[in-house]
Amino acid sequence: MQADDTKQIRRMLLFRLFLLPCAVLLLVCGIIIYFFAIYSSHQAKRELQRIAMDHRNLINQFLLEKTAILKFITVSFNWDELSSKSRLQSIFRNLQAQSKAFFDLGVFDADGNHMAYAGPFDLVGKSYAQSEWFMAVRTQEVYISDEFLGYRKLPHFIIAIRRVENGNVWYLRATIDTYYFNDLVEDIRIGRTGEAYIINRKGILQTRRRSDGRIMEVDPDYHSQGGIQEYQNSGYLGTGSIKSRYIYTAVPIEQTDWFLVVRQSMGDAFASVIFAMIFSVVTLTVVGTGVTVTGYRMAANLATRLKLADLEKREMRTQLILAGKMAEVGEMSTGIAHEINNPLQVMMSELAMIQSITEDIEPTIQAHDAEKLAMLKESREVISNQIKRCSKITQGLLNFAHRTDNTLAPVRLQTFVPKILNMVDQRARVENIRIIQQIEDQLPEIISDAGQLQQVFLNLLNNAIYACRGRPQPEIRIQVLQESSQVVISVADNGCGFKPEDLEKVFRPFFTTKPVGQGTGLGLSTAYGIIKGLGGEITLTSEFNAGSVFHIRLPISDKDNIHDVRN
Repeated sequence: MQADDTKQIRRMLLFRLFLLPCAVLLLVCGIIIYFFAIYSSHQAKRELQRIAMDHRNLINQFLLEKTAILKFITVSFNWDELSSKSRLQSIFRNLQAQSKAFFDLGVFDADGNHMAYAGPFDLVGKSYAQSEWFMAVRTQEVYISDEFLGYRKLPHFIIAIRRVENGNVWYLRATIDTYYFNDLVEDIRIGRTGEAYIINRKGILQTRRRSDGRIMEVDPDYHSQGGIQEYQNSGYLGTGSIKSRYIYTAVPIEQTDWFLVVRQSMGDAFASVIFAMIFSVVTLTVVGTGVTVTGYRMAANLATRLKLADLEKREMRTQLILAGKMAEVGEMSTGIAHEINNPLQVMMSELAMIQSITEDIEPTIQAHDAEKLAMLKESREVISNQIKRCSKITQGLLNFAHRTDNTLAPVRLQTFVPKILNMVDQRARVENIRIIQQIEDQLPEIISDAGQLQQVFLNLLNNAIYACRGRPQPEIRIQVLQESSQVVISVADNGCGFKPEDLEKVFRPFFTTKPVGQGTGLGLSTAYGIIKGLGGEITLTSEFNAGSVFHIRLPISDKDNIHDVRN
């Protein structure tokens, strides 16, 4: 599996298993947050409307109560009594004793002349015939004016009552205390920024606006936001950031052209919603980031596992190919060995016959030509040795091909390995190679074939000596230790090593890195087959021009098996 394939698989797993579900989850959460925000917005506006209606009812009740009191006075007292200054002041004192809302009290004739007055100003004799409030009250029984300055040059509003007595018309007017009425209107608390104030249809403030605005000034937000209709629509007004924008509602006040406006900063009204949204976004961001990071790691882990599985698959395929080749080599070796053994047997028989004849004629030849007899014996010995050598070679081929049954016996590696090292010690000294052995003292015995192990170790040591030739400070290190239920034998050298492309071919039959004529390529493949036959495992790690390490892992047999073999 190539690196690009691994990256592609990792990206695919990350997208399909994590990013796509995470995106769907975030979309669902976003939709939930959106509808929650809309619902909370509607709830906030409804709550503002409810508060405005309740407060409007309170103001209506106040105006109705004061109007009823003034009507009661006009019914209870006649023109003569009310036009008397002393009587009017007595009535005014009684009114103030009941409520500080009344600021003054005055009586007017049909022409708008101020006939009697009780209060802090000198208004008796003033004519109000052209006053807006007087012209309005002449056509209706009760009139509540807007804020105006009048003769006193101070903002105030009045409640005027028209009274018809015996065909004569006269008027009772009371001024409502501006501060008292402002306190009544402003007596509302909605969060930190909520406020209430009154405007008329022209947007002129009838009470002060706590945030910014004095009585008889035009509401700064009125004309820029579309007038009273926009207020009554209960929407969001203002510009800039959410802190500078407000949520408004406006409700009409009975008997007047006034509207009670209640507003609250959006940042204040939706503080809990904003906090919930920020908390949700932060939580989703953190969770999404965590899921993405975790998904990336898991995808990378899965991709790595797939890569390892692919490598194992390739290694298994290579081993199957190797096993097939070795089987073919084994069959070929068997045929060659049998073909060679037949003439060798004939040669051995003929050699035995030659030896028998030589022994018979030896007394005769010894007397006449002892030198030729000696040459004959020497030739016979050479022939015998070469036949034995050929026999060993064919036997080795048969062993390689048939994997003859192992001769199992207890093997103590503490003593076995040093004996093997002694066999190659002299050769290593000649090549100026240092051999270092590290063997644990308390190693358990293993059940194995000592002869075949010797063949494997000698092959590895000879290869290591060959690889270390001509290297600076050559060294071979043998380490034997126990790992769990196995014994691990490591043969390491700092020789020439193997090239990366040769590592997969090392255990193949007839593969060799030695020059032609110096290696058959059967040593490591034979060692591989022997170790596998003994239930072990042999692996190689190598770096070109740095050295190689062969690891042999052999199973440790339990004491019962060792006892049975000894018996």
